[in-house]
Amino acid sequence: MQKFSQRLISLRKERDLTQNDLARIIKKQRTTVSGYETMDKEPDFEVLCALAEYFGVTTDYLLGRDDERAHADVVFRNDNANFKRQYDRLPPELKAIVTSTFDSFYVMLSRAMSAQRTDELALYRDLIEVLQRDRSAVKRLLSDNPGDLATIFPQLMERQNSLKAETAAIIDNLLQADIAAENKK
Repeated sequence: MQKFSQRLISLRKERDLTQNDLARIIKKQRTTVSGYETMDKEPDFEVLCALAEYFGVTTDYLLGRDDERAHADVVFRNDNANFKRQYDRLPPELKAIVTSTFDSFYVMLSRAMSAQRTDELALYRDLIEVLQRDRSAVKRLLSDNPGDLATIFPQLMERQNSLKAETAAIIDNLLQADIAAENKK
């Protein structure tokens, strides 16, 4: 429980919270929070989950079982290794395409991250989610109806038009964000 106590103290201080503040958040007494921090008390499952959710960390991180704060950190690290394995298997001409695509996207994200432009980062997320969602829907439609293109053609066209409209709107919002950021300078 020592790691739990240390991590709870650290997370509380990162948010500039007093023990009283944290006690109000988790609906406990200050003495209970103090007990958690001095290792005499262990939180029940409900409180542990509430703390993890409030601080945006995993319960494993709070308990000292994992040094990654968030599940996304673990997923990102694992996905990165898997992506690298797949990339290494590609022929040179495909590696060039993937590298160029990745570099371009990295530059856009990096600029938005360094400027801490939340609105722009959210728009990039939305753009990728729309592309992924709609392309997955098209692939599902095609795989569920093999060789039956004539029947599903209207649905494909509807999905394509929806995708065009949504991506165009997001790109318009990205351009507006660029203009707004430039006007703030």
